[in-house]
Amino acid sequence: MNVYLDIDGTLLQKDGSPAKGLHEFLEYMIANHTCYWLTTHCRREGDIEHVHEYLESRLPADTFELIKQIRPTIWNVRKTETIDFFQDFRWFDDSVMASERLKLQEKGVLDKLVIVNLSGQDLQSIMDI
Repeated sequence: MNVYLDIDGTLLQKDGSPAKGLHEFLEYMIANHTCYWLTTHCRREGDIEHVHEYLESRLPADTFELIKQIRPTIWNVRKTETIDFFQDFRWFDDSVMASERLKLQEKGVLDKLVIVNLSGQDLQSIMDI
């Protein structure tokens, strides 16, 4: 299954610190699924370097090593432009645009979107997808 990951508000808390359970969440997702960045930090070819620079100082070294295995995506306006709707997937994000939600509804896959609320959620609690 493909797993699409946002960063801010999803893997990092609002203050920039790692979400609770982040290492275990990434370890599980990377070991069991094909993971892609679906974040404004990585939307054009070559942006993967920016993601690494952005996260390196915010993550413990062992967690940073994990994120190096996450693949980049390319999109312009809506994150849904890069989702492969022919494959099973989950999209982890804290907030999506109305047009992105509509696209998921049109495709009949709105249930594949996992809205993350870090104020009341440990990432480990949403690992079993």
